[in-house]
Amino acid sequence: MNRFRYGSRIHLKGVLSHFLTVGVLSALGLLSGLAPGLSGRLPVLVTGDTARAQTITDAELVNYARAVLAIEPKRQAAYEEIKEKSGSVPAIVCSDSASINKLPGNVRNIAVNFCNQSKAIVEKNGLNIARFNEITTLQQNDSALQKRIQDEILRQQKSSASS
Repeated sequence: MNRFRYGSRIHLKGVLSHFLTVGVLSALGLLSGLAPGLSGRLPVLVTGDTARAQTITDAELVNYARAVLAIEPKRQAAYEEIKEKSGSVPAIVCSDSASINKLPGNVRNIAVNFCNQSKAIVEKNGLNIARFNEITTLQQNDSALQKRIQDEILRQQKSSASS
Protein backbone atom coordinates (compact mmCIF):
# COMPACT_ATOMS: atom_id res chain seq x y z
CA MET A 1 0.00 0.00 0.00
CA ASN A 2 1.16 3.50 -0.74
CA ARG A 3 2.69 4.66 2.56
CA PHE A 4 2.62 8.34 1.81
CA ARG A 5 -0.20 10.11 0.16
CA TYR A 6 -0.97 13.60 -0.87
CA GLY A 7 -3.32 15.42 -3.10
CA SER A 8 -2.63 14.93 -6.75
CA ARG A 9 -3.51 16.36 -10.09
CA ILE A 10 -6.47 14.10 -10.62
CA HIS A 11 -8.84 14.59 -13.51
CA LEU A 12 -11.66 12.30 -12.41
CA LYS A 13 -14.02 13.47 -9.70
CA GLY A 14 -14.46 9.99 -8.24
CA VAL A 15 -10.74 9.47 -7.91
CA LEU A 16 -10.34 12.97 -6.48
CA SER A 17 -12.97 12.24 -3.87
CA HIS A 18 -11.06 9.12 -2.85
CA PHE A 19 -7.86 11.12 -2.86
CA LEU A 20 -9.31 13.68 -0.49
CA THR A 21 -10.64 11.20 1.99
CA VAL A 22 -7.59 8.98 2.00
CA GLY A 23 -4.70 10.89 0.54
CA VAL A 24 -5.00 14.32 2.03
CA LEU A 25 -6.22 13.08 5.38
CA SER A 26 -3.43 10.60 5.84
CA ALA A 27 -0.45 12.11 4.16
CA LEU A 28 -0.62 15.83 4.59
CA GLY A 29 -0.44 15.33 8.31
CA LEU A 30 3.01 13.95 7.71
CA LEU A 31 4.34 17.43 7.91
CA SER A 32 4.20 16.93 11.67
CA GLY A 33 5.79 20.20 12.47
CA LEU A 34 8.57 20.27 9.90
CA ALA A 35 7.73 18.97 6.44
CA PRO A 36 5.75 16.16 4.87
CA GLY A 37 7.13 12.71 5.23
CA LEU A 38 6.41 9.39 3.70
CA SER A 39 4.28 7.84 6.40
CA GLY A 40 0.53 7.57 6.78
CA ARG A 41 0.46 8.79 10.38
CA LEU A 42 -1.06 12.10 11.33
CA PRO A 43 0.50 14.30 13.98
CA VAL A 44 -1.22 15.54 17.07
CA LEU A 45 -1.20 19.29 16.99
CA VAL A 46 -1.25 21.43 20.08
CA THR A 47 -2.27 25.01 19.56
CA GLY A 48 -3.33 27.72 21.93
CA ASP A 49 -5.25 29.56 19.26
CA THR A 50 -8.34 27.41 18.84
CA ALA A 51 -10.38 30.14 17.19
CA ARG A 52 -7.73 30.68 14.51
CA ALA A 53 -7.42 26.97 13.95
CA GLN A 54 -11.13 26.66 13.27
CA THR A 55 -11.33 29.60 10.87
CA ILE A 56 -9.70 28.95 7.54
CA THR A 57 -9.71 31.92 5.23
CA ASP A 58 -10.32 31.61 1.52
CA ALA A 59 -6.71 32.65 0.91
CA GLU A 60 -5.41 29.91 3.20
CA LEU A 61 -7.62 27.38 1.46
CA VAL A 62 -6.28 28.43 -1.95
CA ASN A 63 -2.70 28.26 -0.68
CA TYR A 64 -3.30 24.88 0.94
CA ALA A 65 -4.70 23.41 -2.27
CA ARG A 66 -1.81 24.84 -4.31
CA ALA A 67 0.70 23.30 -1.93
CA VAL A 68 -1.04 19.92 -2.06
CA LEU A 69 -1.06 19.93 -5.85
CA ALA A 70 2.60 20.99 -6.06
CA ILE A 71 3.82 18.43 -3.53
CA GLU A 72 2.01 15.41 -4.93
CA PRO A 73 4.24 14.77 -7.98
CA LYS A 74 7.31 15.01 -5.76
CA ARG A 75 5.75 12.62 -3.25
CA GLN A 76 4.97 10.11 -5.98
CA ALA A 77 8.48 10.33 -7.40
CA ALA A 78 10.11 9.93 -3.98
CA TYR A 79 7.83 7.02 -3.15
CA GLU A 80 8.66 5.21 -6.40
CA GLU A 81 12.38 5.88 -6.06
CA ILE A 82 12.46 4.59 -2.48
CA LYS A 83 10.39 1.56 -3.43
CA GLU A 84 12.73 0.82 -6.34
CA LYS A 85 15.86 1.08 -4.18
CA SER A 86 14.61 -0.72 -1.08
CA GLY A 87 11.70 -2.86 -2.24
CA SER A 88 9.27 -1.22 0.17
CA VAL A 89 8.58 2.17 1.64
CA PRO A 90 8.94 2.31 5.42
CA ALA A 91 7.02 4.75 7.59
CA ILE A 92 8.89 8.04 7.50
CA VAL A 93 8.03 11.27 9.30
CA CYS A 94 10.15 14.25 8.33
CA SER A 95 10.22 15.77 11.79
CA ASP A 96 11.18 12.45 13.38
CA SER A 97 14.93 12.13 12.94
CA ALA A 98 14.78 8.52 14.15
CA SER A 99 12.53 7.53 11.22
CA ILE A 100 14.94 9.25 8.84
CA ASN A 101 18.17 8.01 10.45
CA LYS A 102 17.15 4.36 10.35
CA LEU A 103 16.97 4.48 6.56
CA PRO A 104 19.84 3.29 4.39
CA GLY A 105 21.91 6.20 3.03
CA ASN A 106 20.55 6.19 -0.52
CA VAL A 107 16.94 6.08 0.70
CA ARG A 108 17.62 8.61 3.47
CA ASN A 109 18.83 11.11 0.89
CA ILE A 110 15.63 10.72 -1.13
CA ALA A 111 13.47 11.18 1.97
CA VAL A 112 15.40 14.23 3.18
CA ASN A 113 15.25 15.81 -0.27
CA PHE A 114 11.48 15.23 -0.42
CA CYS A 115 10.99 16.67 3.06
CA ASN A 116 13.02 19.78 2.22
CA GLN A 117 11.23 20.32 -1.10
CA SER A 118 7.82 19.89 0.52
CA LYS A 119 8.59 22.36 3.28
CA ALA A 120 9.73 24.89 0.68
CA ILE A 121 6.56 24.37 -1.36
CA VAL A 122 4.32 24.90 1.66
CA GLU A 123 6.17 28.10 2.55
CA LYS A 124 6.23 29.31 -1.06
CA ASN A 125 2.45 28.96 -1.05
CA GLY A 126 2.05 31.32 1.88
CA LEU A 127 1.62 28.86 4.73
CA ASN A 128 3.87 27.76 7.53
CA ILE A 129 4.12 24.10 8.45
CA ALA A 130 2.13 24.48 11.66
CA ARG A 131 -0.79 26.10 9.85
CA PHE A 132 -0.63 23.54 7.05
CA ASN A 133 -0.88 20.80 9.68
CA GLU A 134 -3.77 22.55 11.42
CA ILE A 135 -5.77 22.64 8.21
CA THR A 136 -4.94 19.00 7.52
CA THR A 137 -6.07 17.96 10.98
CA LEU A 138 -9.21 20.10 10.95
CA GLN A 139 -10.46 18.66 7.69
CA GLN A 140 -10.44 15.14 9.11
CA ASN A 141 -13.55 15.79 11.15
CA ASP A 142 -15.11 18.54 9.08
CA SER A 143 -16.91 17.40 5.95
CA ALA A 144 -17.67 21.01 4.98
CA LEU A 145 -13.95 21.82 5.04
CA GLN A 146 -13.17 18.66 3.08
CA LYS A 147 -15.68 19.81 0.46
CA ARG A 148 -14.17 23.31 0.34
CA ILE A 149 -10.72 21.80 -0.21
CA GLN A 150 -12.01 19.38 -2.84
CA ASP A 151 -13.80 22.19 -4.68
CA GLU A 152 -10.68 24.37 -4.61
CA ILE A 153 -8.46 21.57 -5.91
CA LEU A 154 -10.92 20.93 -8.74
CA ARG A 155 -11.09 24.67 -9.49
CA GLN A 156 -7.30 24.91 -9.66
CA GLN A 157 -7.06 21.82 -11.86
CA LYS A 158 -9.67 23.18 -14.26
CA SER A 159 -7.94 26.54 -14.30
CA SER A 160 -4.54 25.06 -15.11
CA ALA A 161 -6.02 22.70 -17.70
CA SER A 162 -7.61 25.62 -19.57
CA SER A 163 -4.42 27.69 -19.45
